[in-house]
Amino acid sequence: MRSATRAATATVLATVVATLTACGGQPAAARDAADPSETLAASCTAEDGPLRIYLNPWGATLSERFTADTGIPTEIADLGGGEILARIAAEANNPQWDVVLLDGHGSLQSLADQDMLLTGWTSESRANLTAEADQMAPEDNAWLPVSEHAAGLIAYNTDLVPAEDAPQSWSELSGPVGFADPAVAAPAYPVVSWFFQDMGTEAAQAWFSELIDSGMRVYPKNGPLGQALVTGEVPVAALQEQHVYQLMQAGDPVDIVWPEEGALGVVRAAAISADTPRPCASQKFLDWLLTPETMTYLMAEGGDDGVVTPLVEGTDTSSLPPERPAETPLLITDARFAADNEADIKDWFADELAR
Repeated sequence: MRSATRAATATVLATVVATLTACGGQPAAARDAADPSETLAASCTAEDGPLRIYLNPWGATLSERFTADTGIPTEIADLGGGEILARIAAEANNPQWDVVLLDGHGSLQSLADQDMLLTGWTSESRANLTAEADQMAPEDNAWLPVSEHAAGLIAYNTDLVPAEDAPQSWSELSGPVGFADPAVAAPAYPVVSWFFQDMGTEAAQAWFSELIDSGMRVYPKNGPLGQALVTGEVPVAALQEQHVYQLMQAGDPVDIVWPEEGALGVVRAAAISADTPRPCASQKFLDWLLTPETMTYLMAEGGDDGVVTPLVEGTDTSSLPPERPAETPLLITDARFAADNEADIKDWFADELAR
Protein backbone atom coordinates (compact mmCIF):
# COMPACT_ATOMS: atom_id res chain seq x y z
CA MET A 1 0.00 0.00 0.00
CA ARG A 2 1.84 3.09 -1.22
CA SER A 3 -0.91 5.67 -1.45
CA ALA A 4 0.30 9.26 -1.69
CA THR A 5 -2.04 10.27 1.13
CA ARG A 6 -0.62 7.78 3.60
CA ALA A 7 2.92 8.54 2.58
CA ALA A 8 2.33 12.26 3.06
CA THR A 9 0.82 11.66 6.48
CA ALA A 10 3.73 9.48 7.50
CA THR A 11 6.19 12.13 6.31
CA VAL A 12 4.51 14.81 8.39
CA LEU A 13 4.53 12.65 11.55
CA ALA A 14 8.08 11.56 10.87
CA THR A 15 9.25 15.17 11.24
CA VAL A 16 7.97 15.43 14.81
CA VAL A 17 11.36 14.74 16.37
CA ALA A 18 13.03 17.21 14.01
CA THR A 19 10.41 19.80 14.88
CA LEU A 20 11.12 19.37 18.58
CA THR A 21 14.79 19.92 17.85
CA ALA A 22 14.07 23.08 15.89
CA CYS A 23 11.92 24.43 18.68
CA GLY A 24 14.73 23.72 21.09
CA GLY A 25 12.25 22.50 23.66
CA GLN A 26 11.96 26.02 25.08
CA PRO A 27 8.31 26.89 25.79
CA ALA A 28 7.84 30.52 26.67
CA ALA A 29 6.51 31.37 30.12
CA ALA A 30 7.51 28.29 32.06
CA ARG A 31 11.16 28.52 30.98
CA ASP A 32 11.35 31.85 32.80
CA ALA A 33 10.04 30.31 36.03
CA ALA A 34 12.02 28.44 38.66
CA ASP A 35 12.97 24.86 37.86
CA PRO A 36 9.92 22.76 38.89
CA SER A 37 12.20 19.98 40.11
CA GLU A 38 13.41 22.30 42.85
CA THR A 39 9.91 22.36 44.36
CA LEU A 40 9.60 18.60 44.70
CA ALA A 41 9.97 16.97 48.08
CA ALA A 42 8.49 14.08 50.02
CA SER A 43 5.96 16.46 51.57
CA CYS A 44 4.99 17.92 48.20
CA THR A 45 1.29 18.82 48.04
CA ALA A 46 -0.66 18.38 44.78
CA GLU A 47 -1.49 21.69 43.11
CA ASP A 48 -5.04 22.79 42.37
CA GLY A 49 -6.61 21.90 39.05
CA PRO A 50 -6.74 18.67 37.03
CA LEU A 51 -3.60 16.82 36.07
CA ARG A 52 -3.37 16.81 32.27
CA ILE A 53 -2.24 13.42 31.00
CA TYR A 54 -1.41 12.51 27.39
CA LEU A 55 -1.53 8.73 27.09
CA ASN A 56 -2.04 5.94 24.59
CA PRO A 57 -2.60 2.99 26.97
CA TRP A 58 -5.24 2.42 29.66
CA GLY A 59 -7.23 5.64 29.10
CA ALA A 60 -10.19 6.21 31.41
CA THR A 61 -9.41 3.05 33.41
CA LEU A 62 -6.18 4.63 34.61
CA SER A 63 -7.59 8.13 34.99
CA GLU A 64 -10.58 7.12 37.10
CA ARG A 65 -8.54 4.85 39.37
CA PHE A 66 -5.86 7.50 39.94
CA THR A 67 -8.48 10.06 40.97
CA ALA A 68 -10.22 7.52 43.22
CA ASP A 69 -6.94 6.60 44.93
CA THR A 70 -5.46 10.08 45.30
CA GLY A 71 -8.29 12.59 45.00
CA ILE A 72 -6.40 14.37 42.20
CA PRO A 73 -8.67 15.16 39.21
CA THR A 74 -7.42 14.54 35.67
CA GLU A 75 -7.95 15.61 32.11
CA ILE A 76 -6.75 13.00 29.63
CA ALA A 77 -5.97 13.05 25.95
CA ASP A 78 -6.33 9.40 24.93
CA LEU A 79 -4.50 9.32 21.59
CA GLY A 80 -2.25 7.18 19.45
CA GLY A 81 1.46 7.48 20.16
CA GLY A 82 2.23 9.30 16.91
CA GLU A 83 -0.64 11.70 17.59
CA ILE A 84 0.72 12.39 21.07
CA LEU A 85 4.18 13.21 19.76
CA ALA A 86 2.73 15.43 17.05
CA ARG A 87 0.59 17.24 19.62
CA ILE A 88 3.55 17.78 21.96
CA ALA A 89 5.55 19.18 19.05
CA ALA A 90 2.71 21.50 18.05
CA GLU A 91 2.50 22.78 21.64
CA ALA A 92 6.26 23.24 22.04
CA ASN A 93 5.94 26.95 22.80
CA ASN A 94 2.86 26.53 25.01
CA PRO A 95 2.67 23.01 26.49
CA GLN A 96 -0.78 21.86 27.53
CA TRP A 97 0.26 18.62 29.22
CA ASP A 98 1.70 17.61 32.58
CA VAL A 99 2.43 13.89 32.17
CA VAL A 100 2.88 11.63 29.15
CA LEU A 101 2.56 7.83 29.07
CA LEU A 102 3.20 5.98 25.83
CA ASP A 103 4.76 2.96 24.16
CA GLY A 104 8.27 3.91 23.11
CA HIS A 105 11.02 4.91 25.53
CA GLY A 106 13.16 6.08 22.61
CA SER A 107 10.60 8.76 21.78
CA LEU A 108 10.64 9.95 25.39
CA GLN A 109 14.42 10.04 25.30
CA SER A 110 14.12 12.31 22.26
CA LEU A 111 11.95 14.66 24.30
CA ALA A 112 14.47 14.50 27.15
CA ASP A 113 17.27 15.45 24.76
CA GLN A 114 15.32 18.62 23.90
CA ASP A 115 14.91 19.55 27.58
CA MET A 116 11.18 18.87 27.34
CA LEU A 117 11.06 16.55 30.37
CA LEU A 118 11.44 17.22 34.07
CA THR A 119 14.68 15.91 35.52
CA GLY A 120 16.38 15.85 38.88
CA TRP A 121 13.31 14.91 40.88
CA THR A 122 13.09 11.97 43.26
CA SER A 123 10.64 9.15 42.61
CA GLU A 124 9.46 7.37 45.74
CA SER A 125 8.57 4.35 43.57
CA ARG A 126 11.75 3.95 41.55
CA ALA A 127 12.84 1.35 44.10
CA ASN A 128 9.88 -0.75 42.95
CA LEU A 129 11.35 -1.18 39.47
CA THR A 130 12.89 -4.48 38.44
CA ALA A 131 16.67 -4.55 38.13
CA GLU A 132 16.29 -4.54 34.34
CA ALA A 133 14.06 -1.45 34.43
CA ASP A 134 16.24 0.41 36.91
CA GLN A 135 19.26 -0.07 34.64
CA MET A 136 17.21 1.05 31.66
CA ALA A 137 15.92 4.26 33.24
CA PRO A 138 18.03 7.43 33.12
CA GLU A 139 19.56 8.46 36.43
CA ASP A 140 17.89 11.88 36.29
CA ASN A 141 14.37 10.34 36.12
CA ALA A 142 13.62 12.11 32.82
CA TRP A 143 11.41 9.11 32.06
CA LEU A 144 10.65 5.91 33.91
CA PRO A 145 9.81 2.51 32.37
CA VAL A 146 6.49 0.95 33.31
CA SER A 147 6.22 -2.26 31.30
CA GLU A 148 7.29 -3.97 28.10
CA HIS A 149 5.56 -6.17 25.57
CA ALA A 150 5.87 -7.62 22.09
CA ALA A 151 5.25 -4.86 19.58
CA GLY A 152 5.91 -7.35 16.81
CA LEU A 153 5.22 -11.09 16.75
CA ILE A 154 5.23 -13.22 13.61
CA ALA A 155 1.51 -13.76 13.11
CA TYR A 156 0.10 -15.73 10.20
CA ASN A 157 -3.27 -16.60 8.66
CA THR A 158 -3.77 -20.32 9.25
CA ASP A 159 -6.10 -20.62 6.23
CA LEU A 160 -3.29 -19.45 3.96
CA VAL A 161 -0.09 -20.59 5.68
CA PRO A 162 0.34 -24.11 7.11
CA ALA A 163 2.09 -24.13 10.48
CA GLU A 164 5.07 -25.96 9.00
CA ASP A 165 5.52 -23.18 6.42
CA ALA A 166 5.20 -20.23 8.80
CA PRO A 167 8.37 -18.11 9.17
CA GLN A 168 10.25 -19.10 12.30
CA SER A 169 12.57 -16.11 12.45
CA TRP A 170 12.61 -12.51 11.27
CA SER A 171 15.16 -13.29 8.59
CA GLU A 172 12.62 -15.60 6.92
CA LEU A 173 10.07 -12.85 6.21
CA SER A 174 9.37 -12.32 2.52
CA GLY A 175 6.57 -11.46 0.12
CA PRO A 176 3.45 -9.51 1.11
CA VAL A 177 4.17 -9.34 4.84
CA GLY A 178 2.36 -6.62 6.80
CA PHE A 179 3.80 -3.99 9.15
CA ALA A 180 2.30 -1.08 11.09
CA ASP A 181 3.54 2.37 10.09
CA PRO A 182 6.42 3.48 12.35
CA ALA A 183 5.49 7.15 11.84
CA VAL A 184 1.91 6.66 13.05
CA ALA A 185 1.68 3.73 15.48
CA ALA A 186 3.74 4.19 18.66
CA PRO A 187 4.72 0.50 18.98
CA ALA A 188 5.72 0.28 15.31
CA TYR A 189 8.82 2.44 15.50
CA PRO A 190 10.50 0.13 18.06
CA VAL A 191 9.78 -2.74 15.64
CA VAL A 192 11.49 -1.04 12.70
CA SER A 193 14.30 0.55 14.73
CA TRP A 194 15.43 -2.82 16.07
CA PHE A 195 16.43 -3.94 12.56
CA PHE A 196 18.43 -0.75 12.04
CA GLN A 197 20.22 -1.21 15.35
CA ASP A 198 20.84 -4.93 14.79
CA MET A 199 21.75 -4.89 11.10
CA GLY A 200 23.19 -1.43 10.70
CA THR A 201 21.59 1.28 8.58
CA GLU A 202 22.67 0.15 5.11
CA ALA A 203 21.77 -3.50 5.65
CA ALA A 204 18.41 -2.63 7.24
CA GLN A 205 17.53 -0.26 4.40
CA ALA A 206 18.41 -2.95 1.86
CA TRP A 207 16.35 -5.54 3.73
CA PHE A 208 13.25 -3.35 3.98
CA SER A 209 13.62 -2.23 0.35
CA GLU A 210 13.66 -5.87 -0.70
CA LEU A 211 10.55 -6.55 1.39
CA ILE A 212 8.76 -3.53 -0.09
CA ASP A 213 9.68 -4.62 -3.62
CA SER A 214 8.34 -8.11 -2.89
CA GLY A 215 4.93 -6.77 -1.81
CA MET A 216 5.24 -5.63 1.80
CA ARG A 217 2.15 -3.71 2.95
CA VAL A 218 2.08 -1.01 5.62
CA TYR A 219 -0.99 -0.03 7.64
CA PRO A 220 -1.50 3.02 9.86
CA LYS A 221 -1.95 1.04 13.07
CA ASN A 222 -1.99 -2.51 14.42
CA GLY A 223 -5.82 -2.72 14.35
CA PRO A 224 -6.09 -2.40 10.55
CA LEU A 225 -3.02 -4.61 10.18
CA GLY A 226 -4.73 -7.34 12.19
CA GLN A 227 -7.85 -7.13 10.07
CA ALA A 228 -5.75 -7.37 6.91
CA LEU A 229 -4.24 -10.56 8.32
CA VAL A 230 -7.67 -12.03 9.06
CA THR A 231 -9.03 -11.25 5.58
CA GLY A 232 -5.92 -12.64 3.89
CA GLU A 233 -4.83 -9.31 2.44
CA VAL A 234 -1.49 -10.22 4.02
CA PRO A 235 -0.74 -13.84 4.95
CA VAL A 236 1.94 -12.89 7.52
CA ALA A 237 2.34 -9.82 9.72
CA ALA A 238 4.62 -8.34 12.37
CA LEU A 239 1.70 -7.74 14.72
CA GLN A 240 1.51 -6.39 18.27
CA GLU A 241 0.76 -9.19 20.71
CA GLN A 242 -2.40 -7.61 22.20
CA HIS A 243 -4.04 -7.67 18.79
CA VAL A 244 -2.91 -11.22 18.08
CA TYR A 245 -4.51 -12.64 21.24
CA GLN A 246 -7.70 -10.68 20.61
CA LEU A 247 -8.02 -12.22 17.15
CA MET A 248 -7.20 -15.71 18.42
CA GLN A 249 -9.78 -15.45 21.21
CA ALA A 250 -12.37 -14.31 18.66
CA GLY A 251 -11.80 -17.52 16.68
CA ASP A 252 -10.17 -15.85 13.69
CA PRO A 253 -7.74 -17.94 11.61
CA VAL A 254 -4.60 -16.55 13.24
CA ASP A 255 -1.67 -18.14 15.02
CA ILE A 256 1.74 -16.92 16.11
CA VAL A 257 5.40 -17.73 16.12
CA TRP A 258 7.41 -16.27 18.98
CA PRO A 259 10.84 -16.39 17.33
CA GLU A 260 13.58 -18.06 19.30
CA GLU A 261 15.73 -14.93 18.99
CA GLY A 262 12.88 -12.92 20.50
CA ALA A 263 9.84 -10.87 19.59
CA LEU A 264 10.33 -7.20 18.74
CA GLY A 265 9.64 -5.38 21.98
CA VAL A 266 8.51 -1.95 23.09
CA VAL A 267 8.95 -0.29 26.47
CA ARG A 268 5.99 1.63 27.89
CA ALA A 269 7.26 4.62 29.86
CA ALA A 270 6.06 7.78 31.59
CA ALA A 271 7.51 11.26 32.00
CA ILE A 272 6.70 14.70 33.41
CA SER A 273 6.74 17.89 31.35
CA ALA A 274 9.61 20.21 32.20
CA ASP A 275 7.10 23.05 32.06
CA THR A 276 4.30 21.59 34.12
CA PRO A 277 2.64 23.98 36.58
CA ARG A 278 1.73 20.87 38.60
CA PRO A 279 5.07 19.19 39.42
CA CYS A 280 3.85 17.79 42.74
CA ALA A 281 0.66 16.26 41.29
CA SER A 282 2.76 14.87 38.41
CA GLN A 283 5.24 13.29 40.79
CA LYS A 284 2.40 11.73 42.75
CA PHE A 285 1.05 10.25 39.51
CA LEU A 286 4.32 8.49 38.69
CA ASP A 287 4.77 7.36 42.28
CA TRP A 288 1.22 5.93 42.17
CA LEU A 289 1.73 4.33 38.75
CA LEU A 290 4.90 2.44 39.68
CA THR A 291 3.42 0.37 42.49
CA PRO A 292 2.45 -3.33 42.35
CA GLU A 293 -1.10 -2.48 43.43
CA THR A 294 -1.60 -0.05 40.54
CA MET A 295 0.07 -2.25 37.96
CA THR A 296 -1.92 -5.31 39.06
CA TYR A 297 -5.14 -3.32 38.68
CA LEU A 298 -4.23 -1.87 35.26
CA MET A 299 -3.22 -5.28 33.94
CA ALA A 300 -6.42 -6.93 35.19
CA GLU A 301 -8.84 -4.16 34.24
CA GLY A 302 -7.08 -2.53 31.30
CA GLY A 303 -8.22 -4.90 28.56
CA ASP A 304 -5.72 -5.34 25.75
CA ASP A 305 -3.52 -2.62 27.24
CA GLY A 306 -2.94 -4.93 30.21
CA VAL A 307 -1.16 -7.59 28.16
CA VAL A 308 2.35 -6.60 29.19
CA THR A 309 5.34 -7.73 31.19
CA PRO A 310 5.31 -5.36 34.18
CA LEU A 311 8.58 -3.73 35.19
CA VAL A 312 7.32 -3.21 38.75
CA GLU A 313 8.29 -5.85 41.30
CA GLY A 314 5.44 -7.70 43.00
CA THR A 315 2.85 -7.20 40.26
CA ASP A 316 0.31 -10.03 39.94
CA THR A 317 0.40 -11.25 36.33
CA SER A 318 -2.35 -13.88 36.60
CA SER A 319 -4.60 -11.82 34.31
CA LEU A 320 -2.40 -12.47 31.27
CA PRO A 321 -4.12 -14.49 28.52
CA PRO A 322 -3.36 -18.21 28.30
CA GLU A 323 -2.20 -17.76 24.70
CA ARG A 324 0.82 -15.81 25.93
CA PRO A 325 3.92 -18.04 26.31
CA ALA A 326 5.48 -18.36 29.73
CA GLU A 327 8.85 -17.39 28.27
CA THR A 328 8.65 -14.13 26.32
CA PRO A 329 12.11 -13.03 25.14
CA LEU A 330 12.03 -9.50 23.74
CA LEU A 331 14.38 -7.59 21.45
CA ILE A 332 14.42 -4.02 22.79
CA THR A 333 16.03 -1.17 20.88
CA ASP A 334 18.39 0.87 23.04
CA ALA A 335 16.74 4.17 24.05
CA ARG A 336 19.76 6.23 22.95
CA PHE A 337 19.89 4.58 19.52
CA ALA A 338 16.12 4.96 19.09
CA ALA A 339 16.22 8.63 20.04
CA ASP A 340 19.24 9.53 17.92
CA ASN A 341 17.90 7.84 14.78
CA GLU A 342 14.12 8.34 15.06
CA ALA A 343 13.71 11.19 12.58
CA ASP A 344 16.07 9.65 10.00
CA ILE A 345 14.51 6.18 10.15
CA LYS A 346 10.94 7.47 9.93
CA ASP A 347 11.84 9.83 7.07
CA TRP A 348 13.60 7.06 5.14
CA PHE A 349 10.74 4.63 5.69
CA ALA A 350 8.14 7.15 4.45
CA ASP A 351 10.23 8.03 1.40
CA GLU A 352 10.82 4.39 0.56
CA LEU A 353 7.12 3.57 0.74
CA ALA A 354 6.33 6.51 -1.56
CA ARG A 355 8.86 5.70 -4.27
